[in-house]
Amino acid sequence: MLEKFGKYRVICELARGGMGIVYKAEDPVLNRLVAIKQLYIEEVDDDRKVEFRERFRREAILAANLRHLNIVAIYDVEINEESAYYVMELLDGVTLKDELERRPGNKMSVDEFFPIFSQTCKGLSHAREKNLVHRDIKPDNIFILPDGTIKITDFGIACTTDAKKSTLTRPGVFLGTLAYVSPEQLQDAHSVDHRADIYSLAVVAYQALVGEVPFSADGLSSTLLAIVSKEARAANEANPDISPDIAAVIAKGMRKKADERYSSTDEFEKEFERAIGIQRGSSSGAMLRSRSPSGGPFSAYSPGIPLTGGPAQSSGSRPAIPAGGGPAIPPVTPNMRTTAQHAIPKIEDVPKAIKPWLAGRTAEKPKAAAVSANLITRSVPLVKVIGKMGAAGDGQGAFMEPSVICARAGKIVVADSGTRKLQIFGRDGRFQGESFCSPARKLGSKTIGGVFTKPSGLAIDTLGRIYASDSSDQYVRIFDAQGSFLREFVNRQGREGGITGLLCDESGNIYLSDPDNGCVHVVTSDMGAWLRKSGTKGTGDGGQLQSPQGLGLDQFEQLYVVDQGTCRICVFSSTGAFQRSWGGKGKEKGEFTAPRGIAMDQFDRVYVADSLNHRVQVFSAAGDYLYSFGGWGTELGCFTGPSDLSIDPENNHLYVCDKGNCRVQIFEILES
Repeated sequence: MLEKFGKYRVICELARGGMGIVYKAEDPVLNRLVAIKQLYIEEVDDDRKVEFRERFRREAILAANLRHLNIVAIYDVEINEESAYYVMELLDGVTLKDELERRPGNKMSVDEFFPIFSQTCKGLSHAREKNLVHRDIKPDNIFILPDGTIKITDFGIACTTDAKKSTLTRPGVFLGTLAYVSPEQLQDAHSVDHRADIYSLAVVAYQALVGEVPFSADGLSSTLLAIVSKEARAANEANPDISPDIAAVIAKGMRKKADERYSSTDEFEKEFERAIGIQRGSSSGAMLRSRSPSGGPFSAYSPGIPLTGGPAQSSGSRPAIPAGGGPAIPPVTPNMRTTAQHAIPKIEDVPKAIKPWLAGRTAEKPKAAAVSANLITRSVPLVKVIGKMGAAGDGQGAFMEPSVICARAGKIVVADSGTRKLQIFGRDGRFQGESFCSPARKLGSKTIGGVFTKPSGLAIDTLGRIYASDSSDQYVRIFDAQGSFLREFVNRQGREGGITGLLCDESGNIYLSDPDNGCVHVVTSDMGAWLRKSGTKGTGDGGQLQSPQGLGLDQFEQLYVVDQGTCRICVFSSTGAFQRSWGGKGKEKGEFTAPRGIAMDQFDRVYVADSLNHRVQVFSAAGDYLYSFGGWGTELGCFTGPSDLSIDPENNHLYVCDKGNCRVQIFEILES
């Protein structure tokens, strides 16, 4: 007989282990399938049940605090004398262990493994930011979804790095699967830090590329001795297809002493990619780190170019043409040079008509007469217009007043002030859905199920949920990835006016621009509990804000605020302390007239939508003016009142709401 777990309806049992059972279940309230992990300790001695229940409770709490695309999400927890279980997202796919076992030689190529490795590094990096060590990284706990997304699972023996006195990790007791356990974890389990996870991940990399774990002697004691004192056979000796540089990177990750390994998974990932680049004859690397693979979990990733409407480009020799004019975009073919970001055809292999578009992307220098008119910033060519989305209208995929935009992980959400709804698009620019609400959810909703008067802010979290604000009220509306209204919460610090800007960070915290109070509030994403604020009401310097609007975060979690009232950009630290500001009202370089949206690219360049000057201005992180592009007009590359912008780091594209022209323009951000 299947167990009962509160409101959840159990469908079937998925897996069973020594201490737990995992069920597939349905959440009837949110109408979604979930997985339920139940602690099963019926056969454990009574004096140890308390310890196991406490360990399970800690697992649930630690995992629930991790909100990242590459970590399995925890939805609900129930632990008491009679029941102990938690509810998590149901994963569809296979573990890395299963994937390796089905392959010849139990291994995969470097190109196939790197996207898995890269995403695992990012998930572990997030865990480290939360002061958490997984301590059981192995192929069984790396889950591969059908679209290639990686999920780290099972934080059952995780611990915080300052939990030195836990009775659950006594000295001399190691936890984890032996073949992947670091030497220090064998000797003193409670003193490990994030470098133990680096060691385990290096073992996983060795196994995935070689086909076997580096240390597997006969018997427990021999294996323990090998892990602590012996060096593994070099990966390139075990598999000649692996370059010495890649083997050296893996070997450093498996050093016996923790302080001789990489200092972080970010460093480990970068060195691995650099080694791949050397193997391919390119010092900069030839792969795009942590991008979702297209065409299956392990195919090399070739980012698609968003085009205006129509079907996706099919294979063949004819290039796709963005609607509204612009250069033809050639399809990917085998006869290509590659860079770290894109696959580029040789210039002599493409039709004459599209050579100017390629000239700026290849080693060959174009002739002066052949420079494309689409290089908007001719003096500093760091952006290139490549297409648009939408046209005037109120139907699907059309806009009346596209006002706010957010792009993340291939998903593009546009808020239209004219139609008062959200539209959702895919990476290829195709319409996927719009905001809606079931009648049942409207009952008791202060916003009538996510209705807008004037949408003002958008954000997408790591789970794909959409957060939206309205400049006429203090409510944050939450929709699922398909646009269905879930719930709302109120900004209790707000007053008469509404929220004019919204941002979601990697931890799931929400930033809200509050012009009435002249500040930016930071609240939790679940119930809107207030955490802190940045700025005070005023027009002076030193952190005063008159009318905060667009928000952005850099890689150091510094907050960039567009103050439309004073036409400045103000920067605050991660704790809310004022750092610097720049700008002022005007039409000259570095000045603004009604600035609104703001975004940062991976090179820490700051992009600001300068609405009434009909341009986008670009600055360094310190506020130094770099260049601008646009200008008033209706042709592609020009604007009429750009109202917002967003950058998706996954494809390195900039999306600009060209409000007056009823469209979204798409630009490619170039490295140099």
